Parts: sequence; structure tokens; C-alpha cells
Amino acid sequence: MIEINLIPYSLRKKKKGNLSLKEFNIPLEIVIGLGGGLIVLLILVHVSLLVINIRNVAKHKEFQKKMEAVSPQKQQVEKVLNELRVLQSTQKAVADILPVRKICWAQKLNILSDSIPRGVWLKRINLEGDVLLIEGSAISTDNEAMINVHQFTSTLKSQREFLEYFNDLELGSIQRRKIKQMDIADFMITVRLK
Repeated sequence: MIEINLIPYSLRKKKKGNLSLKEFNIPLEIVIGLGGGLIVLLILVHVSLLVINIRNVAKHKEFQKKMEAVSPQKQQVEKVLNELRVLQSTQKAVADILPVRKICWAQKLNILSDSIPRGVWLKRINLEGDVLLIEGSAISTDNEAMINVHQFTSTLKSQREFLEYFNDLELGSIQRRKIKQMDIADFMITVRLK
């Protein structure tokens, strides 16, 4: 069937979606050149992405080799860090248990050793709760053991630095005993913390 359209070209409805190269008036050589250029551009992009990918894989392998070389040191560092964490948790637990006051025990023990008179020695120093127990003995040949113990106690009571965190210092019972011709006095001093 043949259709004849008698409407002039200027009044005719143009069909949409039906494009052809003839309407653009682009020569075939240019279209082939553009298509070839687009294909070459895609190939260049693909090759450059492939080169970038190969370089990244090489860097990754190099990084893995470095990590393998550092692995023994890393394990040692992790071991030390784990030990440090354990020690820090232990220190925190001890710090939570200890009282808030910070008594300088080295200074207290120094004062104790400086205050001990001749013939007196300490057997045990023990902190039980808020009570410091000092046990010792005094020896003498001429019944001066008791005097030495009282002298030691009064010297401690006169030391302000020693009594800084303590409420009272009491001399407990003194047990006397005799070994051959020596008088020995066993004593216990009780000191209460504030």
C-alpha cells in the first residue's frame, strides 16, 4: 500500500524517536573515527586501571612481607602490653584496697631504727587493720631492760613525724624472763592509725 501525504513539509508533524545519521549530516568517516576513538579511550582507561591494580597488588605483597618480618616483635610487644594491663589492674585493685592516706613507711621505719636504744631489738612489726604492732625484746645484765623499753617508748612518743598519722602509742605488757645472768624483757607496743 502506498501512502501519499499532501501536507506541506512545514506543517507536517515530525516523528519522534526515529533518528538517523542522515538528519545530522555527519559524514560516515567521522562517525567511524569517533567510534574508534571511543574504543581506544576505553582501552586506555582499562589499561591504566589494570596498571594501578597491579601496582596496588605489589604494594600489598610488600606490606605483607613487612608485616611478617615485624610479626615476632609485634607478638613480644603484645605480650608486654598484656603483662602491663595485668600489672595495672593489680595496681588498681591494691590502690582501691589501701586507705586514702599515704603514710611514708620508710620514714616511720627510719625513725624506729634511730630511736632504738642499746640492748633493745625488734622482732616483728605488723600492721593489722588500723593497728600497728611493734614487738621486741630488751636485754641487760644489771636490770636495765625495763628502763630501756620505757626509754624507747618515750622516744617514739616524742617524735612528731612518727606520730603524724597515729592516734596513740601504748606500751603493752612487758614479760620478763631470765636466761642465765641476763635479764630479758619482751614487750609489745600498740599504735593506732588515725
